[in-house]
Amino acid sequence: MNSVQRLLPLATLLILSNSTVVHAGSVTMGGVSEELAINRAMAKVPQGKSVTDTSCEVIGTSGNSSTYRCTVTWE
Repeated sequence: MNSVQRLLPLATLLILSNSTVVHAGSVTMGGVSEELAINRAMAKVPQGKSVTDTSCEVIGTSGNSSTYRCTVTWE
């Protein structure tokens, strides 16, 4: 069996699996509060897409204030 014949099943599997992959997306936005950052990110989710995850992190700034950076993921 030559190398092309051995690779053919793998190549076929890769082609078929790529045609059925759900393409997810994400957007990251910032704000002075977690609620504001999430709302800004949610506004960027394409219509008809389902949100699958929301995560936020606190970003320290000068002084005692903080800002938030939140990422919303959809599929």
